[in-house]
Amino acid sequence: MSECGMAERRHILERLAGWIVARTGLHYYADKMDLLDMILTRRMEACHCARPMEYLALLSGPGTGDVEWRALESAVTIGETFFFRYAEQFHALERTILPDLITRLRPLRTMRIWSVGCSNGAEPYSLAILLRRLLRARGEPDWTIDILGTDISVQALDRARAAEYGAWSLRDVGRAERSQWFRPTECGRHWVLRDAYRRMVRFEYGNIMDLPAGGGPAGPFDLILCRNVLIYFQAAQAVDLVRALAGRLSPPGWLLLGHSDPVSECGAFLETVTFPGTVAFRPRDCRAGPARPPRRTAAASSLFSPAVPLPGRPVRQPPPAGPGKGRDVPAEAGVAAAGVRDLADSGAVEQALGLCRAALARDPLDIGLNFLSGVLADDAGAAERGFRRTIYLDREHVMAHVHLARLLRDGGQAGEGRRLLRQARTLLQRQPPDSPLPEGGGLTAGGLLRLIRPDGTERADDMVADGPWLMRGVF
Repeated sequence: MSECGMAERRHILERLAGWIVARTGLHYYADKMDLLDMILTRRMEACHCARPMEYLALLSGPGTGDVEWRALESAVTIGETFFFRYAEQFHALERTILPDLITRLRPLRTMRIWSVGCSNGAEPYSLAILLRRLLRARGEPDWTIDILGTDISVQALDRARAAEYGAWSLRDVGRAERSQWFRPTECGRHWVLRDAYRRMVRFEYGNIMDLPAGGGPAGPFDLILCRNVLIYFQAAQAVDLVRALAGRLSPPGWLLLGHSDPVSECGAFLETVTFPGTVAFRPRDCRAGPARPPRRTAAASSLFSPAVPLPGRPVRQPPPAGPGKGRDVPAEAGVAAAGVRDLADSGAVEQALGLCRAALARDPLDIGLNFLSGVLADDAGAAERGFRRTIYLDREHVMAHVHLARLLRDGGQAGEGRRLLRQARTLLQRQPPDSPLPEGGGLTAGGLLRLIRPDGTERADDMVADGPWLMRGVF
């Protein structure tokens, strides 16, 4: 392409970025020209546009603009999540927030919940599963529950309504719970949520940018979740959106935001309620005040026995210790693994596994890639080889020990599984309790240590109050 052509395309990309930011608020794209160029190319091919200006005309046309904007919005949004994401927040929901709402709303026996930016539906469906269990445990299954999921991506909403998920979306759901809440498809590679939970949730198209002007779903809502949506907006704009969300809450309502969302300027209209590992918010004019966590009793039971959390983005790289000696880590170490994670997070698990294998062929000693090859493996033998190679390269890789222990336990090698967990416990004792574990998805050394007994078995008693909610009954 000539310099003139490159300059013209750059101008078009900047113009398109301005349109996207104005319509969606996704300021993230203001300086992501390379990424936007890829999206533009794909949309031009889909719309059979030969030149970028033709696509801009299509996007702004009175008869074609609305349809193509919906497709473009789907392309620019990050549309993948998984069930029971962010353990600490679901721990707060299970132990305090939802019990508080059940108590306050019992005279009406009606509860309204809004999941903003619901993506593929995993978040609102997780709430439906949790809330149904809590109400049935109290002998009150006859409530009217309205859980609304909104998203700017029509493709994500279609997936949400279908309620069909692969193993990657169910990464933090144990086998017993998966069979209880889902039914397998005929091919056996996907799972469909059961109707009892699907009936509790409805989905609508929604643009969060409409809220400050009074658009969007009508309140009041008793609980609103808007997690990891605001990080793509400018700070001042994010504050306006949080204020609009707070205005849709009922007086005793709760608001949950993402851990990285900008909330420091929201203290004038939101009260912060602190929980172990997370915070929640309530309107400052809430006369009832924040609820106290319910008393724990011996009869209290945990909701899930999920699998070991699969890896999020590592907070730090594990030390590159090989068998008896270290090895130099190239500057690009971790880049290929990050690409594998990005693919897997988008739901393309098979492509992620293929990329992982190709990258390992180039660098068979990469610790992160070997670990991911075990996580993504489509059979137990390949998974075991991936985790064993990880431990061979890094004998202090705690999560590889834990994953391999669980894999062997499920395969009938309980003794070997306990031995690996004892080793993991020894490694954890050497680390500061609050240090995040590489490939642990936010899990800390102290949080995992509390769950492993000295003999390599799991704790059978209820979870400690400040531990990660997802790890109860993990082994």
